[in-house]
Amino acid sequence: MRKILLTTDLSGAAANAADFAVYLANKTGAELHLLYCYKTKYEEHIQRKMDELDPDKMMYGEITDFRDAASFLLRRYSADLRMRVKSSLHEHIVDGSFQDIVFDFIENEEVDLVVMASQGINSIEDRLFGSNALKILRSSVCPVLIVPHKYNEVKIEKILYSTEISNKDKAIENYLVWFAEMFEAHLTLLHIDDGKHIINAKHLVQFQRKVLHFNYSNISAEIEPSVSISDGIKEYIENHGADLLCITSHTNTFIDRFFKTSTVKNTLAKISIPVLGFNIESLKRIEKNRKK
Repeated sequence: MRKILLTTDLSGAAANAADFAVYLANKTGAELHLLYCYKTKYEEHIQRKMDELDPDKMMYGEITDFRDAASFLLRRYSADLRMRVKSSLHEHIVDGSFQDIVFDFIENEEVDLVVMASQGINSIEDRLFGSNALKILRSSVCPVLIVPHKYNEVKIEKILYSTEISNKDKAIENYLVWFAEMFEAHLTLLHIDDGKHIINAKHLVQFQRKVLHFNYSNISAEIEPSVSISDGIKEYIENHGADLLCITSHTNTFIDRFFKTSTVKNTLAKISIPVLGFNIESLKRIEKNRKK
């Protein structure tokens, strides 16, 4: 992992995402890129923040417009991060659409991971489940890590991957094993049996034997019954604990079903651990970078 992108709105709600991004950068040795996207609809937010600026800077004309104010705020926000990041920290401020800027930045800078908060200026539904985050989660060519604004612990010791029982996830599982090895974390492959699909004995044995195909001993495969996938994930985390929940997108299958119901939105809104989401396109980038 070479480059991590941290998006921020400069709010206190984004602080936990920043802490997690610093943790990942220090653990992997990756560069940390701090990106602030500002637009007309955020000007009221910046205006409120301008009251906190140094009056002398305002008096002598060093801060003359919203971009100057936003740049000053970003530098002040990043000062603490710069002291804690062991590798390098780069600041970026861009005026424009959040989605377009993030996608362009990922492509141009060949970002390996995006870290963002689940709640900032917008509500958690808008940020985590709205069009912006969901589009990034579905279309990003690199994984997206969403950190709840109330998440207090910064660690990765238990990774939970909610998966279907099919063998379509082999490439994704390989990546997660590699990710778990970096942190010496336990990886659990979890299938929630909601009763909507028949699981025969052959499929059951194949799923349980998945762990034998990896050159990593700290891994397990489990099947848990529940009335729904969302309830099953929530119950498993409450009963067994996890530091990171991983979900993936197969076209028109798991993640699409997973995110389209209000029940799941409400359930994940209550989950207090980070969520790592990635898709097939992101795996192509991952495999390409790993071969370099």
